Amino acid sequence: MKDRQELIERLSRAQVDLKVRIQGLVEPMVSAELGDLGSVTVHQMEVVRRVLSGAEMTMHELAVSAGVGPSAATQLVDRLERRGLVERTRDENDRRVQRVVPTDLARSLSQRFRSSLTKALAAAFVVLDDEELATYVGLAERVARGGAAAEQSGRRRSA
Repeated sequence: MKDRQELIERLSRAQVDLKVRIQGLVEPMVSAELGDLGSVTVHQMEVVRRVLSGAEMTMHELAVSAGVGPSAATQLVDRLERRGLVERTRDENDRRVQRVVPTDLARSLSQRFRSSLTKALAAAFVVLDDEELATYVGLAERVARGGAAAEQSGRRRSA
């Protein structure tokens, strides 16, 4: 059990270091790719990607998905709106609810951002050969699925 705890602690440190490394690679690529927009941050583009993943999001949903409070979400959407990346619309059923909708410019930039992110990830994981990368991706997907995979695994063990 002590070994597992130590591994979890190592994983925690490695995840922080990996995030810093990937951000260090992504930010210059995003700046180069999206420089025509001014200073669009990686965080802002991640929010744009979340908005693009669905038809639209409420301000509350955006705040939850970005891991920020309501006032920070409002400021973030204000900045994205000024850059022409999102628009706010009123919910037809409840005028108190505002929805955040991506613009055509956001769709275009999201493709460019995805390209920059892919290049940065390729650079970060160049230290792994193809087999190691496949193993890493498989394990990351398994952990990301979490609950469903754990339930299935538990059922298999108890059967």
